[in-house]
Amino acid sequence: MAELIITAEMKLSDIIEANKRALVLFPRFGIELGFGDKTVEDICRNMDIDLQFFLLMVNTFLNPDYFPDKKLKNVDVEMLISYLAESHNYYLEERIPYLQSLISQFKHNVDHPAIVQLEKFFDQYIVEVKDHLAYEDETAFPYMAMISSYRKKPDIPVGQVDYSVGVFEERHDNIEEKLSDLKNLLIKYFPPAGDRYIRIRLLNELVDFEEDLINHARIEDKVLIPVVKHLEQKLKSM
Repeated sequence: MAELIITAEMKLSDIIEANKRALVLFPRFGIELGFGDKTVEDICRNMDIDLQFFLLMVNTFLNPDYFPDKKLKNVDVEMLISYLAESHNYYLEERIPYLQSLISQFKHNVDHPAIVQLEKFFDQYIVEVKDHLAYEDETAFPYMAMISSYRKKPDIPVGQVDYSVGVFEERHDNIEEKLSDLKNLLIKYFPPAGDRYIRIRLLNELVDFEEDLINHARIEDKVLIPVVKHLEQKLKSM
């Protein structure tokens, strides 16, 4: 079955109906539920969102096989970085705290030695996620924003910076992989107890978080890295 390609004429409600993952994506553009029958174009015009950028992000996020090769030349890098940074804020301020609260609820409903391992593993994983996001926010994204603004501010000492998007690409590990171990702990190693609903809710949230991280990484791999590489090549030829 072919993936649905989001267009300007589609209603936002129909996008959610077709793919519920859009629910976590819209707030990153400041779009909240209650938009009636408005189309993508309506919402973007009313909220002063760049329509083509919105379509690029939504399609890349929702469709694993979508590759916007011809659109990369026109991507606004600073807008893209702002979107990715907003995704990081969502993880840190909403998603991770909610997962922590579910782990805590699960702990209070289960009397089993493995709960200590689950908690420790989760805490260590969150430290890794925060380190990963901090590196992007504090090192990679500022460099990319500097490269993007070079044409407007040619006095920026780009040549003196010992960094490149290739370094970011090499370090761009898949932080979602360890979530599989957390899911396996919950599925395989805790005996039946009075925790059925909290365990299912926790598993669902871990699955959703894993998918979100995968989709987020795909935007960085398929959009951010190629467009910054292109900018670096243009600067070298100047």
